[in-house]
Amino acid sequence: MGFFSWNTADTNESIANREAPHPNAGRTVYLLQPNGAPPIQEDDYIGCGVFGGVDAFAWLAEINGLGTPGLNIEERRRFGARAYLDDVPLKYPLKFSFNRDAVYEDFPASTWDPYQGFFYNNPLIGTDDPSC
Repeated sequence: MGFFSWNTADTNESIANREAPHPNAGRTVYLLQPNGAPPIQEDDYIGCGVFGGVDAFAWLAEINGLGTPGLNIEERRRFGARAYLDDVPLKYPLKFSFNRDAVYEDFPASTWDPYQGFFYNNPLIGTDDPSC
C-alpha cells in the first residue's frame, strides 16, 4: 500500500511516519472531529492512514455519509479515498493537528503531504520542506 500522510490543518506541518528522518516522527497527532467531538489521538503514526485505530478515509466516508449504510471498513475506505482524491467537496474534510485542543471548525482542511510522511530526502520529490 505504501506510506501516505497529510499536513496539519493549523500549522501546515508534515505528519511524519514514526520511522521517517523528520523531527515530527513519533510525535502525537490528532484527527480532529467536528461538533465538539473529542479528537482521535495517534501516538505512533506508522504511515498508513490509521489514527488511534481509525482509518482516516473510512472516517471521511462515514462522517460525510458516503456510500450506503452497512459498508465494511474496506468499502468505506475506498469511498473516502475516492472522494478525497477526486477533490469532492465535503462538509467534513480531514483535519489534523499536533495540538489536542485545536478546534475542528477553526481550521481549513489538511492538505496532502507531498513527502507522504516519509520520503523527505527523495530527489524526485524535492527537499524544499523547511523542517527537514
